[in-house]
Amino acid sequence: MVKETGSFVNSRGQKLHTASWMPDEGTAVQAVLWWHHGLGDYVERSGASFEAWNAAGIAVVGFDAHGMGKSEPLDEPGRGYIRKFQYLVDDAIAYYTDFLKPALEAKGLATVPLFMGGTSMGGLMASYIVFNKPEIFSGLIMQSPAIDVEWTPLLRFQASIGNVLAALMPRAKLVPAVRAEDMSQDPEVRKAYLEDPIVYHGNVRAVSANELLKGFRGLVAHRGAFKLPILGVHGTSDRCTSLPALREHLKHVPSPDVTLHEVEGGYHELLQGPEKEQVRAQIRDWVLDRAKNGPRKPAPKEEPKPAEAAAPAEPKAEAATPAEPKADGEAVTKEEAKEAAKDEATAAQA
Repeated sequence: MVKETGSFVNSRGQKLHTASWMPDEGTAVQAVLWWHHGLGDYVERSGASFEAWNAAGIAVVGFDAHGMGKSEPLDEPGRGYIRKFQYLVDDAIAYYTDFLKPALEAKGLATVPLFMGGTSMGGLMASYIVFNKPEIFSGLIMQSPAIDVEWTPLLRFQASIGNVLAALMPRAKLVPAVRAEDMSQDPEVRKAYLEDPIVYHGNVRAVSANELLKGFRGLVAHRGAFKLPILGVHGTSDRCTSLPALREHLKHVPSPDVTLHEVEGGYHELLQGPEKEQVRAQIRDWVLDRAKNGPRKPAPKEEPKPAEAAAPAEPKAEAATPAEPKADGEAVTKEEAKEAAKDEATAAQA
């Protein structure tokens, strides 16, 4: 595995941190996976998963969103501060155009299938990135995606006045964040999360929460645009994001190639917790299959056989099959009556 880091500058003058994980020399690159991290997180925290995918020939790339991880702004007021949801999308498109595309061309990987994926807020971001650049991707992975939340009474109230809170006190940390005990059932994973100095801890800023809510709602309006292969992965015990919301979303996308893995008993941190090997393998196999074979085609629908091709029923000697009763209002024709009488006579002679 060869890891490289770098940076690019967004349209607002902020320096954003990038990282890539390439398979060892001699291992052919079968696919490139662009991975987006969650809210307050950073891409390198999932490095162990990326290294596992490298071993299978999957290169992984990504960057830290503004105000998160190792990206600017680095001062406290700017950490976890999302002034506009569109800024996240704009930065992602700039990352591809100004940094990733030239880098892949330089490495001779421009024609290798490119996949988009992300966890939590990254699953939401991955969806918006694909929506904006559908022509460059071979598939979308939504792992524990934050496309909606479990709505508590407090969250409903805050959402109802979200625009007011965002305008009056945008940086105030008012909205309850995910709890460490909900991240994973493994205490070591929770401990590592809480002690990581690069992770943004604490409640979500008022404006950030309001902008993410706009992102949730906007994705519903974009559902009809997702026609590429999609893989959803979600734990059944995840209390940070909503499994019912993911089911509903995938039910309405037009893609003929949609897979949903529900990890029984899984928490939010599926790539860090006890189910990590299972989930890493599911994502690895899905990516490699689509990279090699393309989208899975839906099973062909069975066409009804023409009536004239149907074999006539064998008459039974012991009893003639009664004719189906006519629906109310249907008349029996003379020809049908004659045919019925003829059948009864034949059965009696037998």
